[in-house]
Amino acid sequence: MSGAGNVVALTSPEISVKLFVDDHSAVNPQALIPVFHRWIKEGVLEDELMIDVAIYEHVPQGPGIILVCDKAHYYFDVRHNRWGLRYRGRREARATGGEAVTRAFASALKAASLLENDPTLNGQYTFRTDEVEFGVYDRLRAPSDASTLEAVRPALAATVEALWGARPTLELQSGPKEPFMVSVRNAASPSVGELWGKLSAAVAG
Repeated sequence: MSGAGNVVALTSPEISVKLFVDDHSAVNPQALIPVFHRWIKEGVLEDELMIDVAIYEHVPQGPGIILVCDKAHYYFDVRHNRWGLRYRGRREARATGGEAVTRAFASALKAASLLENDPTLNGQYTFRTDEVEFGVYDRLRAPSDASTLEAVRPALAATVEALWGARPTLELQSGPKEPFMVSVRNAASPSVGELWGKLSAAVAG
């Protein structure tokens, strides 16, 4: 990727944001299955058509438990042996560039906040925010290399700085044959609820 073509990385619908759990010993994927089914029944993600729950926890370092939705999927996955909640867009949207990044962060933070506050989980899950994984599951538009990192850096850094209040450290984490993934590290670690509160009004509607 080079020159003007770099901008296509953030036109992909498959932008991903993953929030890691604070305590891996507390993870019980089976407990999330009824939670996600209840979310579907109650329509807790108002901007999504929630369809089903898929279970892949038997797959090593796989997608784990998936809340299947129309516009995006929500994974509780264990990629690289690290449990966390991942938002992954799947349909073309009008938002691109910085707006697409902001909306992906908002979706991930909203779902994480719902899990942290779910009455049936008794506070079992909390998410750290000093490190977030950002990715694009589109190897055509976003090859896993330094040029894609430089292409997404301005929009990604601006979104994170607006939320966390400081410029993040961005580091490419994926190999050349993997989907593009970046570690986003921050000195501060505000709560998921605090970050979601900053974004909720901005992305309403």
